[in-house]
Amino acid sequence: MASDSSVERYTEFFNSKDADKSGSLSLEELRDVLKPQGYTDEQSKSFFENCDYSGDGKVSLDEFLKAMGAVPAEVHKNAAFLSVCRSFDKNGDGTIDHNEMKAVFEEMRDKVPDSDIEAIMRLVDTDKDQKISYNELSMHVFGVKVE
Repeated sequence: MASDSSVERYTEFFNSKDADKSGSLSLEELRDVLKPQGYTDEQSKSFFENCDYSGDGKVSLDEFLKAMGAVPAEVHKNAAFLSVCRSFDKNGDGTIDHNEMKAVFEEMRDKVPDSDIEAIMRLVDTDKDQKISYNELSMHVFGVKVE
């Protein structure tokens, strides 16, 4: 059972994402919320279908609150990791190259020599294509592929 503060946070979140103020979320509204967080369209659709207990094509606040306790933590973890990867991947090609890795450190205001970035790339880039895929990074950091 979710705590009162969790219910309050989820309710506030739900209401802020209910763009048309209909009292329910459409698949499009939910997709717009989840995509920037790293969820794929398929995961958003699956989450929506799992939330829509009544089968009416909308997710009510009650359905949303019920579902929030049912989402496996691993799904959230993968989505968060993908969101971070996408923020590194400036050209959107699904990989992180030397220049993108350098930009990440610059954004953190950390001056990392090119030789160190090259060492990171060599360490993580297991297929030696001069790019780090999201899965290569996930395997290096967590020891598992990201879904």
